Amino acid sequence: MRGGEREQLPVQLEQIGWWSEQWLARVLDRAPLQFDRACDRWRGLHRAAQATANAQHAVTLDASRSQESKREARRLYREAIAQLELLTASTGPSSQSDFYSYRYMASEGFLPGYNFPRLPLAAYIPGGAGRRDARDEYVQRPRFLAITEFGPRSIIYHEGARYLVNKVILPIPAPGEEDAIASERAKLCGACGYLHHIEQGGGPDLCERCGTLLDQPLTELLRLQNVSTKRRDRINSDEEERQRQGYEIRTAVQFAETDGRVWSRVGDALGRDEQPVARLDYGQAARIWRVNFGWRRRKNKELLGFVLDTERGYWQRNDQAADDPEDPMSGRAKRVIPFVEDHRNCLLLAPTQELSEAQMASLQAALKRGIQAVFQLEEQEIAAEPLPTDQLRRLLLLFESAEGGAGVLRRLLDDPGKLAEVAREALSICHFDPDSGTDLSHAPGVSEHCEAACYDCLLSYGNQRDHRLLDRQQIRDVLLALAAGSVRASATSASATGHLETLEARADSSLERRLIELLATEGRRLPSDSQKLIDGAGCRLDFLYGDQYVAVFVDGPHHDVTDQRERDRLADLRLEDAGYTVIRFHHAADWRALLDEHRWVFGEADRS
Repeated sequence: MRGGEREQLPVQLEQIGWWSEQWLARVLDRAPLQFDRACDRWRGLHRAAQATANAQHAVTLDASRSQESKREARRLYREAIAQLELLTASTGPSSQSDFYSYRYMASEGFLPGYNFPRLPLAAYIPGGAGRRDARDEYVQRPRFLAITEFGPRSIIYHEGARYLVNKVILPIPAPGEEDAIASERAKLCGACGYLHHIEQGGGPDLCERCGTLLDQPLTELLRLQNVSTKRRDRINSDEEERQRQGYEIRTAVQFAETDGRVWSRVGDALGRDEQPVARLDYGQAARIWRVNFGWRRRKNKELLGFVLDTERGYWQRNDQAADDPEDPMSGRAKRVIPFVEDHRNCLLLAPTQELSEAQMASLQAALKRGIQAVFQLEEQEIAAEPLPTDQLRRLLLLFESAEGGAGVLRRLLDDPGKLAEVAREALSICHFDPDSGTDLSHAPGVSEHCEAACYDCLLSYGNQRDHRLLDRQQIRDVLLALAAGSVRASATSASATGHLETLEARADSSLERRLIELLATEGRRLPSDSQKLIDGAGCRLDFLYGDQYVAVFVDGPHHDVTDQRERDRLADLRLEDAGYTVIRFHHAADWRALLDEHRWVFGEADRS
């Protein structure tokens, strides 16, 4: 590394949201625990396979069991032994196994490995005749893909053969429990799609995001486990149609909480006249659920989920498919609703004016394409979905689907003009002049006229279900309004205007109010809190930037006294020992220069 690059490195690190001087120490301190957690999935699979082998072996030796039960037990025993051999890489080259140590640790996020899916789920594929390679193996998929591809009674095509997902690999029951099915409960807001995970009690009655009255909680929610398949030689056109129509999948989001405080930021996208065009909610590492409510074309829409054998793990056959083979179910079964969970950086965009279904679908496609173009992202690095459902589109959910997150959605709030830049790019992609809104009718170098949507603007392989809705003409005015304005962001989950008023009201001096006014005037980031007492350091901060552990003081003339300067110095040392960065605004200093010097905290000034 050259000398100039070394000098710039501290500045560049300070501009990265996750970086702090304590980052390396935290990573090293947590390494043993993270390693232990990374092994949990392998342990669970191994224990489940071992328990299955022991239980089925006992059945084969039980003289009271029927010959049919013993034949099924011998088959399940052989399957469990094959799974154990696969997990321990005792057959075949270990480096080609998904459980090869480096490959496995990378897929769990403990080691770098950007070519491996993050926190995948696995489907056991039994070997057999008709395949080029008769080895048993596990096929892995990212969680959000696995909820459909590894869904109940779905078909997996692998190496020229077809396999039916007929079973969940159940974990071992805890001591005193009858089975290993640990169901969960949650409430989903029908107005905005916000998730309320219920750990105890009945859960909230009102949505924590929009205040809407919530419905009764969803019960028997089953966190989707690794699954097992069986070979399926025949597949007819009816089953192909069933696979094509797929499942009813709903997405829900819940912002992370720290010490009982919701970690999110709110902003207003303002138009040319300073009137709000949309509300923005950003959450870092937010919890996102994908819930499988059942077959999309099921007869009874009120009947949610699927029937699962809680003793053997089999999914009940689909009664709507006449040729779906029956599995040997036990007498213990219950209806469950499968779901998967992941944590992603996400942004909710809620237009202030009600838009039609076609407008919301078109705006979703346009903003996704605009973000990809502005931040130079691949299509798979950013995802967009409607909330609360694809039939009731009131909000847009954008989340970073790339490994580790691309870090771009936060910039739409941090940089007041970045959303406008995205909207301008979206206008160009939709064949409009971004300044005047004039319809250019086609992409550069293309002669065909685009009436509603084409593959040069809104259409893509990933949004085929929405093709009938997409129309660039219907979102011209919305994009023009976004392109002509800016974003006014808050540092907390309160609205930007309300948060600013709170900070001004709690200011202890005219100098503190002057700093807040300067931050607001220049469009910089506001503090997350004020007059915050830090017990470990024995002092009260004037302002706090909580997510970056930055303490801010505004020093009036009385801080020039020698005794007070010494007390300030000792307070700074205590805060630094507690992990805080201290920034002091002296009454006679150039405050704008200080803000520019620490732009990694306060952001860039909007002096347009």
